[in-house]
Order: sequence, then C-alpha cells, then structure tokens
Amino acid sequence: MSAVVIGVDLGGTNVKTAVVSSDKRLVSKDSRGTQAEGGPEAVMDVMQASIEAVMKSARVDTDDVVAVGIGAPGPMNWQTGIVYSPPNLPGWHDVHLAEAMKDRTGISTFVDNDANCACFGEFWSGAGQGVDTMCLLTLGTGIGGGIVVFGQLLRGVDGTAAEIGHLKVARDGRQCGCGATGCFEAYGSVTGMLRTAIEGIENGRSTILTEMCEKDLSKLTGKMVSEAIAKGDEFAAWVMHETAVWLGIGISSLINLLNPEKVVLCGGMIAAGETLFSPIRETASRLSFEVPARRAEIVPAGLGADSGVIGAAACALQRYEGKE
Repeated sequence: MSAVVIGVDLGGTNVKTAVVSSDKRLVSKDSRGTQAEGGPEAVMDVMQASIEAVMKSARVDTDDVVAVGIGAPGPMNWQTGIVYSPPNLPGWHDVHLAEAMKDRTGISTFVDNDANCACFGEFWSGAGQGVDTMCLLTLGTGIGGGIVVFGQLLRGVDGTAAEIGHLKVARDGRQCGCGATGCFEAYGSVTGMLRTAIEGIENGRSTILTEMCEKDLSKLTGKMVSEAIAKGDEFAAWVMHETAVWLGIGISSLINLLNPEKVVLCGGMIAAGETLFSPIRETASRLSFEVPARRAEIVPAGLGADSGVIGAAACALQRYEGKE
C-alpha cells in the first residue's frame, strides 16, 4: 500500500474519519457522534477512538501513517493548531488540538478550517481536479467557503480568508448571525431561504408550506420547501428561485474577483439539482464580466459527504510534505 494519511472531519454533531492513500484512494472510514456536550476531552476521546477504528479496518499501524489532518470549525489558527471558541463545540476555549491529538496518537497532526478542507478535497480528488483556481461554497445553515489559487489554499495572513458567507450583498439588509447586516449567507443559505419563505408567508402569500409546518413557521425546514416544490407549490418554487438568484449575485462577485475555473457547491441544498443550479448560473453569468463568466463552471461537489474528511487528509499530506 502507498503511504497513508488520516483525515478527520470534526463537526458539532458527528466526527467522520478516513484512511486515505497518497494516490487518493479512500481506504476505510468511520462516523460516530461527537459528544460535544462533554467538552474538549470527550470530543478528543471520540476522535481518538475513531482514528483507531479506521486504522484497524485498513490494517495499518502508526508507522504506516505519515500524518493526521483535522478539519475543525473556526475560529482557529491553522499554523499552531489552536481552536479558539467554535459555536458548535461548547467548552472549547484555546484548545491546542493539533498538539493534544499528536500526544494521543503519536502521529504528526495538522489542523485546518473545515470549509477549507472541503475545498481542498474537491480540488485534490473531486470536482476541482485538473484546475488551478477554484472556489467552494458549503450551503447549509450558513455559507462556508474555501478558495484555491494556483494550487494553494487562500488562508490569509490571520487564517481568516475565504469567509465567503460574509460578503456583503445588500446595503442595510437582513441581520446576520455574525452581527453585521446584508451578508451573503443571510440570503443564500438554508437559513436565508427559510427567512425568505417566512417573510412571504407573513405578507400573505398562499402556500402549502403553512400547513406542512402546522402554522408554526419556526418549524419550517428546507426539506419542506423542496417537498412543496415537488407538489407544485408556486410560492415554494419562487422561494427556491429567489435563493438561487441571491447565490448567483454572490458568486458573480467571486467570479469577477478571482477568475476561477470552477465554483463548486456542496451541502444539502444542492439536492435541488437544476431547480437551484440553473438560476444560479444564469444570474452569475449575467452579472459577471464576459470572459471570467465564460471560464467559470458552476458545478456540484464530486465527493459528496466525503469532501471534508478527504480534504483534511489531503491538507495534512501537503503540509507534511512541506508544500506550504
């Protein structure tokens, strides 16, 4: 077997772990609950157990593994491996994650932002293979992002680059969870889509969504919007289209700024297929300069739910080999 690296995708709900070979094969993988309520030590216990499980499944030992890569939620310092205070991991304050996990496993460990890992995973072995410059947007509760420029992740001086969800798309717009107003993710995320739906319903729009959520708009979900569209609900279709237009507006700025060869979208929203992608592409193309718009392909992720864990492994391998 070629050299292997272990990737860990640390989320607030689940820890996903995989053994990945240097020739980009996913050898074995594991997923288990994060146990975030137990604090940093409990989460690291889960991570250690998951690493041991994938190593056993892949029949490799410590000497066979060149590095462990962890994709962790921010804020964090990717160079030191310190995770500061991620919202979905209670009790985490300046946790020296890379150092602690190296002590537990005996393997060189690197920590990167989880969205950056997903981006690099798609660049390394997914939808971004063969390009030099690309962007990735994770469409979920918010909008995460990653940018690769000429084969290198764009991290920024302080490691805070590529916060794509906090591009400003509307002056005096909706309040964002970050505290600012008019952020991209306040319109183009699942949360933004639901806010668009709720605003419409509160303004008297007729839709089966009202009955689907039992007239409690706090229970409205993205899945309900998709189900309503499938049943022919015109308002739900408008909500999805409006969200796609906002996504196209934000992506047009990325196209003009970065001239990427690909813009890769991942997350649960992309299950909507062309209902989502078609207006995104039309809007982004219309609002971008002609040359970069013609260059940029807007495509779904190629690795599915594995982009983060494969990307964590790929980032660790690159850093271990001294390529950044």
